[in-house]
Amino acid sequence: MSIEPMRIFFKEIKEPIKTTMIGNYAVAGGVTQTDPDVICAFPITPQTQSVEGLSDVVHQGRLKAAFVNVESELAAISYSTAACAAGARTFTATASQGYLLMTEGLPMAVGWRLPLTMMISARAFNSPNLSIWNSWEYTQVNSELGWNIIVSENVQETYDAAILSVMISEDTLFPTIFVHDGFIISHSVQNLTLIPDEVVKRMTPKKPRHVIDPSKPGVWGGIVTPSYFMEGRANLDEAKNLVLNQMKSAMAQFKSETGREYNLIETYNLDNPSKTAFCTMGSMSGNIISWMTKNKDVGLIKIRAFRPFPYEELRKIIEDNGIEKLIILEKSDSLNGMLPP
Repeated sequence: MSIEPMRIFFKEIKEPIKTTMIGNYAVAGGVTQTDPDVICAFPITPQTQSVEGLSDVVHQGRLKAAFVNVESELAAISYSTAACAAGARTFTATASQGYLLMTEGLPMAVGWRLPLTMMISARAFNSPNLSIWNSWEYTQVNSELGWNIIVSENVQETYDAAILSVMISEDTLFPTIFVHDGFIISHSVQNLTLIPDEVVKRMTPKKPRHVIDPSKPGVWGGIVTPSYFMEGRANLDEAKNLVLNQMKSAMAQFKSETGREYNLIETYNLDNPSKTAFCTMGSMSGNIISWMTKNKDVGLIKIRAFRPFPYEELRKIIEDNGIEKLIILEKSDSLNGMLPP
């Protein structure tokens, strides 16, 4: 394990710093600045350096967090959920098969309204063969369980997302996943600007919330009859309908504090004469933006908020700009026909 890439985070960051690093270490640095109480993850390629970096800052005493080594991703999500329910600001991370192994524990974090944050370094699932490289199968599996999901294009965005995800989780009281593309971003060295610690603290204050309290006994996740179960689902659905506006508010605060603007959907060159636009997300957006420097006849619709999916905003963008041809660029392939967005 190398300490050197994380050394910049061993001391307080007092002013904006321009630097370079890979996406995984940028995530580790951003998480460090949010001052988590518990970090619990199982290493899996291409996520590994994110938790290695966090173990460095904990070992150096920069971060006063419990760094918990567990035997599997299922153990990681179980421990993380329990820690978050007990009141700890909690972070975990995974990829690919590890995300699948977490499946049993993911709905509980939603049902208990826990502001847990998770980073996914997007990697293919092992079908038909083992692959450690980038793909978007995570969009097909577990995306409908109720976790918020935001997607980053580059290293700067994934660093910012580590901070923004805490803001979103704790504002919405729903767990949040932030995603970057495996190897393309996780292992790419890129420029970024770090935010001063004091600014991050202003954006991510630790607020009182519902927690398991032994002095006030109650039941969390107990069995209920169908009528009460559906009432609970309806309550979750009602709360989830507020999330996109809460995301917008968090992004507006982030812009106010840092000058960096984020939106649920971002657009480029939609007034092009061909009335044609690509629609994609993640690092592929950067490819299209680069390609557009020599090809002015197309535009780009870049999805940042993948769940909840901003259907109405996307429809309005297409209609208001008179887009006649929309080219969807995907990195996942359903073997059973068409998928929802």
